Amino acid sequence: MSEAGGVAVVGCGVFGAVAALRLAEEGYRVTVFERNRRPLAQASFNNQNRLHLGFHYPRDRTTAEQCIRGYERFRKEFSECVVTDFPNGYFVAEEDSAVTPQEYLDFCDGVGLTYELVEPARYSPPVTGVSLGMLTEEAVIDCAHLRDMLVRRLDASPATVRLGTDVEAVEARGEQFAVRTADGVAGVFDAVVNCTFSDTNRLTRQLGLPAPDRQYEYTAVFVVDWDHPPVGVTVMDGKFTTLLPFGRSGKFLLYHVEHSVLERVTAEVAPAAWRDPDFGTLDRAGLEARFGRVLEGATRFVPSLRTARLHDVLHGPRVVLARRDDTDARPSMVESPGPGYVTVFSGKLDHSVWAGDEVVRMVRAHTAAR
Repeated sequence: MSEAGGVAVVGCGVFGAVAALRLAEEGYRVTVFERNRRPLAQASFNNQNRLHLGFHYPRDRTTAEQCIRGYERFRKEFSECVVTDFPNGYFVAEEDSAVTPQEYLDFCDGVGLTYELVEPARYSPPVTGVSLGMLTEEAVIDCAHLRDMLVRRLDASPATVRLGTDVEAVEARGEQFAVRTADGVAGVFDAVVNCTFSDTNRLTRQLGLPAPDRQYEYTAVFVVDWDHPPVGVTVMDGKFTTLLPFGRSGKFLLYHVEHSVLERVTAEVAPAAWRDPDFGTLDRAGLEARFGRVLEGATRFVPSLRTARLHDVLHGPRVVLARRDDTDARPSMVESPGPGYVTVFSGKLDHSVWAGDEVVRMVRAHTAAR
């Protein structure tokens, strides 16, 4: 079936779902295309589920301030999905950190973050190899609950959601856009919103628009069983580790900045093989070996994690700005590189609410000018 007019949203992760809902609320006829058979099937679920408050970005104030901006808006919009009832600590490593303890404190104070200093050895679990510890109010997102909530909202909205439909191409047709799938042209639309994250540049390049190099990473976030109450531990600022509750599941997510990256490439588009949902699936021996490296990196700071047991792995592609190792800049960007074409570039789920507002503003500006 072909659609005519309206807005196509490509990708039904958190950003695509929120953008579609906001556009539908504004009266636009919206069609969402998602190549997986359910929403939030990739990067929106396969991540650390951190509700960023800004503590993670001491070397890039812009990203930190975006996090502060998005935090409360997301909590208000999706309060049922936000998990706060656990201690969440940030620590600065004694060695190899890109910031000193004083620099980290100055950053937190400078952007207005609140915290309580803690003695790392008295934290539960005790944290070693660090020179500064602080208790924060940063929360996590229960992504399973978030997915259920967004599915219910989409079902209740006038938006059309086409799951299991891979957009192979977007073609300009005068002032409109043809969206092509394996079955042919699925519709001609007045505007297209690209929320495909790691696939953004593939569609952008098809339209002859600028598609700058990005740093693509295929990552593995390990789900572990560990006999400890819910707790968060993040070691700053470098190739260190993060431990966070996995929503309300009773399990934990374990991630290492270096060892959790299975493959990394800087290019205009991500490797085509990464679009295969089975890419990155390790055999049991490979999975155990990779988990062993991640666990070794984590127990350097949290020795009691040695008793953690591998339960599952969340794997998939992610993308960040290229060549930003010096600042670790990870800003969210909503842009319109061409009339009627909007891209959303972000790896932070809690930025989705204000990003949705930006999408509406840009689509409205385009349709009003026609």
